[in-house]
Amino acid sequence: MEPKVSVIIPVYNTEAFLERCLSSVLGQSLRDIEVICVDDGSTDRSPAILDAWAARDERIRVIHQANGRQGKARNAAMNIARGEYIGMVDSDDYLPVEYFERLYSAATEADADIAICGIVKEKKVASRTVIAFAERVVEVDAERKMRLCGCPPHFHSVNKLYRRAMIERVALRYAEQVQFEDVMFVTRALCESGTLVTVPDLAYHYVLNPNSTVKSRQTATKQRQKYEAHRDMVAYVAARSIDIPERYKNLTVKHYSLGGLCLWKIKERGNVRVVRLFDLLPIWRYQRS
Repeated sequence: MEPKVSVIIPVYNTEAFLERCLSSVLGQSLRDIEVICVDDGSTDRSPAILDAWAARDERIRVIHQANGRQGKARNAAMNIARGEYIGMVDSDDYLPVEYFERLYSAATEADADIAICGIVKEKKVASRTVIAFAERVVEVDAERKMRLCGCPPHFHSVNKLYRRAMIERVALRYAEQVQFEDVMFVTRALCESGTLVTVPDLAYHYVLNPNSTVKSRQTATKQRQKYEAHRDMVAYVAARSIDIPERYKNLTVKHYSLGGLCLWKIKERGNVRVVRLFDLLPIWRYQRS
């Protein structure tokens, strides 16, 4: 019999957070779940922690693979997932005990392809709510779903439950070997799915880990991959006549900062690029080649 939810957890060198994450997932009030953990070539104690948990809870399956980044890890888990719905959890985050029960109940009651709740981002000394829903909303229009979910700028794969049949119907998978793989996955999920339902007064706890790929230092490769992901998103929604706020159509191609101060930035709108000094003063305009 298929579980109600397949929980996918990619893991890379998060031994300091992993026990709390697994405890919050395996301690869910919704017991009918499978948990697929993908060790993405970790070099710390994470693989041993995963194997120890799997030995004492039959709901856990562990995949060990060479490092291929988060997209490849999530794809490997989706390829073997059996649940009616799929939920994504990052291995440094944690969940309230009723998290999957409330998302699953909302999804099935609304016959929804996606159920979404809020997100609280947490640092060691503070936390802030970046997405929250005060009431239940059922939506089918792609543009309104994007705006309702705060996309852009919030392209979080976590804080959502996806119907597995929808994922397979639209052949939805993550880009591999790159960062910012969430951008097109979430955009396509929202635009190509059917009904979406919001779950009020529930939040995913997103821990701002300074060692994660999202918070790692800026590099030319990271800047390029972020630009490419957002460029593809802008082109995708434009091709489907889905409007997004104007400020998100202006793409950052490259920037250089020193001591937290932006010295210059290249912005792009369509085929026109502008070099801006201190991100304020346009000093050069040219056509994208």
